[in-house]
Amino acid sequence: MSDAFLAPPVATIPAGYYRIGNDALEASRPTHTVHLAGFLIALGAVTNEQFAAFIHDRGYADSGYWTTLGWRWQRTQQKTTPSFWDDPKFNQPAQPVVGIGWYEAYAFTRWLREKTKLPWRLPTEIEWEAAARAKPGTAPLIPASEVNTSAQGIGQPWAAVGQGNAAWCGAQNMLGNVWEWTSTRWGHNWQTMDYSYPYSTADDREDPDSSYARVMRGGSWFDPPSEARPEVRARYLPGSRASNIGFRIGRGL
Repeated sequence: MSDAFLAPPVATIPAGYYRIGNDALEASRPTHTVHLAGFLIALGAVTNEQFAAFIHDRGYADSGYWTTLGWRWQRTQQKTTPSFWDDPKFNQPAQPVVGIGWYEAYAFTRWLREKTKLPWRLPTEIEWEAAARAKPGTAPLIPASEVNTSAQGIGQPWAAVGQGNAAWCGAQNMLGNVWEWTSTRWGHNWQTMDYSYPYSTADDREDPDSSYARVMRGGSWFDPPSEARPEVRARYLPGSRASNIGFRIGRGL
């Protein structure tokens, strides 16, 4: 593995107070301010090239990287690659890896922690939102032409880095391209939002070992532009996989 892979380019989000939520969206209200410790977030989503290292290192076969329920899922499913791994629409080296469930994304972060000795993890949903939103009084709205949604008609993800849009912090394609898993629970199932805003660290919404639906952010190439907004909260079950779902990694400072 190259040094570039072992230390993927990151954006720095300084500690401070960040505005999150949107009162106009039922799942995203109320708008409120949160204080975040400083953290790093990868400039791009994890790519097929990067995820291939996890596969080749037998990450799917090592229970040490998986949550308890994730490993139970894996023993039942016996996966060896993501969905769409052999589909040329989705398997180009620089494209974001898709067909990834939350369990697999989590296992990758645990594997990468071991290999790099750095505390890589999935970002929380409020870290993701703080990184994706424009800083107050700065960046204008991103032009629709720079966001890969269904309106573009491309029909697949474009490269994780190098084309598309950039957030105020420099992270690329947080809006559109692929939905990105976060660490945060949504609820017991897809239909029930048990963890609403305002965001709180006092509950168990960041507990990794469960079968709860998890929050996804950012919209995708398959979805309308209305979904590609920083404050939109989507969700999926942790073992579910689709051609428009990937993930991005981060870590504390």
